[in-house]
Amino acid sequence: MIITCPHCQTKYQVTYEAIGSVGRKVQCAYCQRAWQQEPVRPEAPPEPADQLFEAMAEDGLDEALAAEEKAVAAELAQRLAAEQEHKTKPAGELDPAVIRKRQKAFLRRQSALIAHLPLARLRRAARVGGTLILCGLIGLFYFGRVQLVERIPSLAGVYASLGMGVNVVGLDFSNITAQRALRDGKDVLIVSAQLVGLLPDPVAVPPVVVTLLDPSGAAIYEWSVTPSVRDLMAGERSSFDTQLALPPGEAARMRLSFGATAGNVALRQTTPISGNAGPSAPQAPISPEHP
Repeated sequence: MIITCPHCQTKYQVTYEAIGSVGRKVQCAYCQRAWQQEPVRPEAPPEPADQLFEAMAEDGLDEALAAEEKAVAAELAQRLAAEQEHKTKPAGELDPAVIRKRQKAFLRRQSALIAHLPLARLRRAARVGGTLILCGLIGLFYFGRVQLVERIPSLAGVYASLGMGVNVVGLDFSNITAQRALRDGKDVLIVSAQLVGLLPDPVAVPPVVVTLLDPSGAAIYEWSVTPSVRDLMAGERSSFDTQLALPPGEAARMRLSFGATAGNVALRQTTPISGNAGPSAPQAPISPEHP
């Protein structure tokens, strides 16, 4: 015989003896609700195939119902899990922390999906390549500044403004001194300095240019001195002296520089001039002042 749960309409096939002639209380394995099942009289004599069910005792019915209950409970748990996964609540009923957690999880999944796209890989490779190129240019600008200034002399001012003076001549000035003196009643400017080699290989010494500047920095007089030494290397020094009779009275500063040679940029050092020309003008030392 077949009984039906009056609450969820789930049907069960049981024997007449399991219900008995007075009925019994049973529980639905699907909705877990109980009801009093009244006896149902068979309308026709049982077929031979139904004799197996007639032989089932009440204990057999309990085992069948328990097995059915487990199967239905498992199915119900799967349905509830699926519904819970797709179930949504109004935004006002959700905890803000839960919303933020779900948003972060969604963004992570979205980013992971986007990261595997060909265009995203291309952008990532372009960023890495651009970073490497930028680092290479910075390294070249710093470590290869001498070679760059040799090829592009105008970059010397850029390096000087950054506090990274570039000496491409391989020579430098040291112990620069200048004095105004009276000789035979005439005002004389005496300039002396030392030439210092900086490179391990010998460097040809170019002429030294002495330039007198007015207070605004404009050149008003210039002459050249050829040092007695032809070349210098690291650690070697050579002195030179020069003098100018009757220097211009408006000269305020003096500049020493190496004459520019092929592939080189002139190295300059500027020194202020103090003291006045005249019969009683004392000797005035000039201290070096680097630009």
